[in-house]
Amino acid sequence: MQDLFSSIYTDKNNMEKILGFAHLSRLTILSSILYVVSLNEQGNDGTGAENFSCVLHSYTFKDPSMNCTWMVGKKAPPDTQYFLYFQYFGSWTLPKGEERTCPHYLKNEHGIQVGCYFPNVTIDTYTFRFRVNGSSESSSVQPFTYDAFLYNYERLDPPHDITVNCPEQALFCTVQWKPPPNIRNVSYACYNYQIKDEITNTIMNVADGITSRNFTQGTKYILKLRTGGNDDCVITGKFGEWSKQIEFGTSPNQFPVIHLVLVALGTILIILLLVLICKRSHLWQNLTEPVPQPKNITWQLEKNMEKVWVDQMLPADENITVVEEMSTS
Repeated sequence: MQDLFSSIYTDKNNMEKILGFAHLSRLTILSSILYVVSLNEQGNDGTGAENFSCVLHSYTFKDPSMNCTWMVGKKAPPDTQYFLYFQYFGSWTLPKGEERTCPHYLKNEHGIQVGCYFPNVTIDTYTFRFRVNGSSESSSVQPFTYDAFLYNYERLDPPHDITVNCPEQALFCTVQWKPPPNIRNVSYACYNYQIKDEITNTIMNVADGITSRNFTQGTKYILKLRTGGNDDCVITGKFGEWSKQIEFGTSPNQFPVIHLVLVALGTILIILLLVLICKRSHLWQNLTEPVPQPKNITWQLEKNMEKVWVDQMLPADENITVVEEMSTS
């Protein structure tokens, strides 16, 4: 009986070992399958989209638009094609939004989609998710996913309605402006500005909410302005593009130069006018006729002197007798 129980116990242990090994084998195979699936979902390194970036523009009378661009992966196969998806990612209290596909793709010279244009975009304070998937018949393309606050991609326009006022009796010229449009319609205090002096190549920072700056009169200014955001507001903290140049003021050193130029131009115009009048009235021909050369009187003087000398050699009362010879036949 003891041998019987011992045999049953031994068989039971062997069975547990066999079942344990089989279970471990199943786990190993399942892990390998999941690993392969994970690799297929991740794709091969270097095949996914690179240098992904977006720029969002706000307007006064229409919804904002957005341009997103990316570069082809360095190891992407030639037949790779990319697709962009855009999704509101939600918050702790709000669910995810509907995923949108790119409405207008931009392609490179090889026909690969490397950009997307969204004509209408709604910005909120919550996170948005960008996803760029790729497909290829020869390789698994690595997907790209990025979560961000969309307003960080906004490129602020330069200040609007820039004006310059230089009163005659005042010591300063005042430059004023208004903040550009913004999708969030934040207050004036959320904006800050920079003013660049093109002549001195210096940049002045303007405090949050200030929309004017004074400049001393009697100096030449060539300025450009750009807009930035306050980090405490729901707005991008990056500065946008520079405005067009505004020019005002005069330098004291420029007045003599201007006067000299005006005098020189006036003199040239007067001379040209006089020449034109003389030509039209034929005075120019008379003024430009050659001066006649003096006559050669040397020969006449010699003749007169010879005549005087001959007259002096003959006496006034001398008689001359003429004798004629006559012949007889």
